[in-house]
Amino acid sequence: MSLRAILKNENRTLLELRTGIIFLGLIGLLITAGLAFVPSVNAGWMCISWTFGILTALVSATDMYRTLDKALDLPENDARKKIYFGYIRRYVIFGVMLAIFCLSDKLDPVVFFIAYITLKLSAYLQPLTHKAFNAWFHEKDPASISQEEYDALHPEVAAAFAEGGEKKDGSDDKSSETSAQDGK
Repeated sequence: MSLRAILKNENRTLLELRTGIIFLGLIGLLITAGLAFVPSVNAGWMCISWTFGILTALVSATDMYRTLDKALDLPENDARKKIYFGYIRRYVIFGVMLAIFCLSDKLDPVVFFIAYITLKLSAYLQPLTHKAFNAWFHEKDPASISQEEYDALHPEVAAAFAEGGEKKDGSDDKSSETSAQDGK
């Protein structure tokens, strides 16, 4: 099985997010390795700190995907709890890692934190990685449809809006205005 076929079977959004993290991670690793020429900087430990930050970001992205994927199959209250505990778990892991880096004499917590933030930055890169994977997989996004085409596909929704935006309880705005005036 080719690499393209393996990657095509993965969740596409997670793949694009991980790719952005790895791309930014490699750029940052090159920058931290380039600091080896600065005499007062210990670039080796900075590279290790950066690598741990990237690995933590990758684990967090995967955990986020798994938590959301499982939560979507649950009832609303259970899904809310699942997402909340996933959120707490990710931040506890991040906090423990950051505490370890702060207590270490050699590891750099600032570099670790900046590397972890690539998780957030790669979300902004996702449209670019999406286009790159579309080109690599020889795919196109489906074209957006016009309002008329949507109405033809969903006549019940179009009919509900054609009625003039009536409230669910059957009352309209004019009757509530007159009752408010009568109460003066």
